[in-house]
Amino acid sequence: MREEPRFHDSLDLVALPTAIPVARMFIADTLRRWHALFIEDHMEAVAVELVTLSIDATGPAEETSWSDITELNPIRLRMLGYQRHIVFEVTDAHPEALALADNVELPPDSGLGLVDALASNWGSSVAPRGRVIWAELAVYERTEVGLPYRPRKPSPKPPHRPLTTPPRDLDFLARVRDGLERL
Repeated sequence: MREEPRFHDSLDLVALPTAIPVARMFIADTLRRWHALFIEDHMEAVAVELVTLSIDATGPAEETSWSDITELNPIRLRMLGYQRHIVFEVTDAHPEALALADNVELPPDSGLGLVDALASNWGSSVAPRGRVIWAELAVYERTEVGLPYRPRKPSPKPPHRPLTTPPRDLDFLARVRDGLERL
């Protein structure tokens, strides 16, 4: 049985460079309402990369003047909140799924390498309205270096008390020390 999302939100935009800052505001607002701001930085980084891919594929060429734009393609941003993860999706008008060669190495500091490093799972598929690029991020608080933060819980067992050394062992150890000093 497939898990249903606990929360969801979406936003329709146009495939223009202005969609990137709007996507950041959408993520910040949505995560604030869902009380999940602790993953905002990672979610924004992933979203910027996915929205940029979508704009590059379906938006006007970079050198096109605003007055020369004749066609605007829609993109839809969608966030789905599950118990243990949040999914960010970008749906655009591109007719083909994002395809990578099997042997391609993704550098972790840029583009899809960043998505691959931050997301627990990601991919692309073709939907009735075009292509969907998605990434899934685990929902847990992270330390400054990105590791999961786990609050300390007191142990149910009583604290460990050191064993007291019987006197005869102390006498034996003293004799060994004395013998070693004579060498």
